[in-house]
Amino acid sequence: MMVHERSDSITCGPVMPQGGIQALEAMLFTLDQLNSSPEPLLPNITLGAHILDDCDKDTYGLEMAVDFIKGNR
Repeated sequence: MMVHERSDSITCGPVMPQGGIQALEAMLFTLDQLNSSPEPLLPNITLGAHILDDCDKDTYGLEMAVDFIKGNR
């Protein structure tokens, strides 16, 4: 998920309030609604998220995904 803008340096750029943060907040809100519903979609199961910011860099996102699959993150 892209929360920060791309940067020419090693670090991420500024936060993207219009795209990144709004999408992140919408996803977290949806998870909260699903988990707190009086008639749950999946009884006895709590949904969650593991959020990784790729800073709009494909190579960084791929590296994080591979590390996640390997269990390194």
